[in-house]
Amino acid sequence: MSDDTLPHYPLPLGPLGEPPEEYSELRAKCPVTKVRLPSGDTAWMVTGYDEVSAAMSDRRLSRAALREPGAVRTVSGEDFSDNPYNLLNQEGPDHSRLRRLISPAFTPRKAELWRPRIEQIANELIDHLAEGPRPADLHHDFAAVLPVWVICEMVGAPVEDREKLQRWTDRLVSITAHTPEERLAAREESAAYVAGLVAKHREEPGEDLLSTLITARDDDDRLNERELVWLGINLLVAGHDTTVSAISRGLFQLLRHQDQWRLLADNPDLLPQATEELLRYAPPSEIGFMRIATEDIELAGTQVAKGEGVIPVMHAAGRDTRRVSDPERLDLTRSDIAHLAFGHGHHYCPGAGVARVELQAAFGTLARRLPSLHLAVPAERVEWVGGLLTLRPRALPVEW
Repeated sequence: MSDDTLPHYPLPLGPLGEPPEEYSELRAKCPVTKVRLPSGDTAWMVTGYDEVSAAMSDRRLSRAALREPGAVRTVSGEDFSDNPYNLLNQEGPDHSRLRRLISPAFTPRKAELWRPRIEQIANELIDHLAEGPRPADLHHDFAAVLPVWVICEMVGAPVEDREKLQRWTDRLVSITAHTPEERLAAREESAAYVAGLVAKHREEPGEDLLSTLITARDDDDRLNERELVWLGINLLVAGHDTTVSAISRGLFQLLRHQDQWRLLADNPDLLPQATEELLRYAPPSEIGFMRIATEDIELAGTQVAKGEGVIPVMHAAGRDTRRVSDPERLDLTRSDIAHLAFGHGHHYCPGAGVARVELQAAFGTLARRLPSLHLAVPAERVEWVGGLLTLRPRALPVEW
């Protein structure tokens, strides 16, 4: 296939926010396919479960190499990829050092300690829904609020700042939805905001995560000031954005499949398993961050040359028939659940434990409080936001 006829990445979503049919076709032909990026560069798109897993764990595929002069770029202009202080772009000892600073706050035990508070917030949001107009917008007034409220409390940011945090996040995770100038402005504004939070917490430290990181910066000298600010941005952005999308997409699919919604409402013990199946069927991100090959490698029989980009597609990996039987069917009782929604390898999401608790609190509390919940419009009329790393509806109108 010549470069002139390459598929253009990202492929448009299918109906109902489903992964494009081309993913299945490409995976069957070859799970590693060359595509044209919005920047005009080319890269290899990976669609099979085993191949995505291998790409994410191969240290010869590097995020840090994206910062080298002339490196393949997903989009034109500045974005997350060219910032050396961003945890997502670190490799080796620096990456391990920064992860060690935040990991204690996100252990499974710490995540469980947050469960009562997360469930309390979910109940408060449902109370507000019940008092508001109908139909309610379950995305804007529930899914988009719960995770950012939680991460603000964990990090030590004012919850009332959530709307500007979400506005910056949309620009920071943009592929084609926003201009390079908008992405750069969001980067600068969010950095100034977190620097202000750092100054405030230096004077008035608390029990929050940002205060802990400031201590590591000032007393233990384990990170520099720019790393401190960007860890704060990483936590506030990555700490809520994917979870917002996972809640909205999971709720849409549950309400679209009313038999599965009733099953969950009648069987609350299914909640942990149901959450994993929803992460498989409707992951928050279509794709993972691009990596650059630091040497010639072979991936699923395809030769990837040094300097070429590789993009893992989690949305496609969860529908791989080699791993999941009848993967196009949502089944909360299935035993063969396989997904890579939180990534894999050394860049596996450190906040996965807290995210799982948030998802379980969202799905479980709604199923218990509003068992008759249903979409207020045909599923086909729900519009999806495109051009971002994460997937979400513009609105999710519901009745009960």
